[in-house]
Amino acid sequence: MGGEFTLVIKMNTSQEEISCTWQDESNCIECSLDEKLICRYNKKQWQYLISTLIPWTLLEAGGLIFIGFVPGKWWPLITYSGVTIAFFFLGIKSYVLCSHCPFYAEEGKILHCPANTGLPKFWKYRPGPMNTFEKIILTTFFFFLFTWGLGWEIYGIYFAAKNFGFSSLAFTLSLSVVTLLTIATLTRFIVVLQKDFCPYCPNFSCPMNRVSKKIIVEYLEKNPKMKEAWEKKGFVIIKPIKTPENGEEKSDE
Repeated sequence: MGGEFTLVIKMNTSQEEISCTWQDESNCIECSLDEKLICRYNKKQWQYLISTLIPWTLLEAGGLIFIGFVPGKWWPLITYSGVTIAFFFLGIKSYVLCSHCPFYAEEGKILHCPANTGLPKFWKYRPGPMNTFEKIILTTFFFFLFTWGLGWEIYGIYFAAKNFGFSSLAFTLSLSVVTLLTIATLTRFIVVLQKDFCPYCPNFSCPMNRVSKKIIVEYLEKNPKMKEAWEKKGFVIIKPIKTPENGEEKSDE
């Protein structure tokens, strides 16, 4: 029994750097964060998020292709494609957002997480929170991603109606349908993010994250290296205290 206990302690100590998210799953038994955080990789969760992302991106790309054929403006599609590819696959998003996430601590060159599985890992894991500049970069990209294609689709409807009138009714109606579907699928994607992912995501410094400070503190207490990095950046952990009236513990929440 003593030998088994020593083995577990050594395993945990050697894996301290990579966060409990990628430590042996036996450490999750009776964890206080069970069902409060998405802190273990689950392929089905990733597939669920991707199933809401794909319809929106296909409709948005389709709308930009419409804009290329009719108003003759291909640069919105080129810009959208270039920015998206650079941000997701050339390491920008990976650096400003993903490298701060406990899921990024996994060994290997490919990221596995409920949102970005398959992205290449160009950088080292950085357990501290995002800085202000990184948050500005990420927020700007999200704004671009959510508005660029939709804005051009609305412009395309206006252009067709103004320049072709009823002679291009079929095009105007088609693009109108694409635009409405884009709005619907984008709304669904954001709702799924905010309902099923952002309130449970361990990448706590992301601008869209909605995890409570109490749960953040619980997770940091289980990950000393991450806790140390966060405290160096000014994150304050207030320990629960006992009130003199009833002896019950009371936190800063």
